[in-house]
Amino acid sequence: MAANELTVREAARRARRSEETIRRWIWTGRLPAVKRGTSYRIDLVHLEEVIVEVESGVPAHGTVPNIAMREWLKEVEEWKRGVATTPGPTASEMLIEDRRARR
Repeated sequence: MAANELTVREAARRARRSEETIRRWIWTGRLPAVKRGTSYRIDLVHLEEVIVEVESGVPAHGTVPNIAMREWLKEVEEWKRGVATTPGPTASEMLIEDRRARR
């Protein structure tokens, strides 16, 4: 492990947050990390940026600002309208079709 890399446990202690919070930051893309084997390694510089962001409420350079869920859903709906797709069968229709085929 590099000198400037931390485990999730070490990052949690340094940030004064739970290990689960650190993992959540990683999973949501807020905190960049590298998975090595079964554990994550976090660059100290990235952790410090996220800590500053969280404590100040101001997004750090290069991060995506938090948006409200309502705004995000609105953006997704707008994006969907722009995507030309032909809707396929629903999950229930596929299940019924599968059951008929198995008879």
